[in-house]
Amino acid sequence: MNRQDEYIGNPFHWFIGEVLDIDDTVLHSRVKVRAYGYYDESVAKEKLPWATVLLPNTSASKAGVGSTHGLLVGSWVVGFFRDGYSAQDPVIIGSIPTQTDGTKDVPTDDIKKKVHKTEAGHEIVLDDNPGDVSVRHVSGSSIVMDKTGNITITAAPGRKTTVA
Repeated sequence: MNRQDEYIGNPFHWFIGEVLDIDDTVLHSRVKVRAYGYYDESVAKEKLPWATVLLPNTSASKAGVGSTHGLLVGSWVVGFFRDGYSAQDPVIIGSIPTQTDGTKDVPTDDIKKKVHKTEAGHEIVLDDNPGDVSVRHVSGSSIVMDKTGNITITAAPGRKTTVA
């Protein structure tokens, strides 16, 4: 082991990078990232190390209980190298909102609205003003729970609604 790669007492090696691959072949929810300043364009994507994605402490990440990251190819991230100077064991600690082709990469303009939107277009919205919670399918179907507790289920046009 390289003594400079130990965790304690050595410089913290952080980076900003771009996600190039999310198809982790062993399904450990890892990504390949081009860490700018460490891996230039001459390093092929296939040669980049897989990066562990740090998940929130609301994800147990143990015994099949937890969640996966939501990064996409092209996401900008911040991370560090767990192995220090060797720079072969990256850990992603967060993503950086940007703009893609003039489209803001954050799905809301309202700080009181917490939105989780998938690549396919499905949405979960927790709106503290007015107090609604909604789940919307890309087809147009939705479930809305308003601030008073009323629940409205709406099927997409041409679809049926079944309540068991």
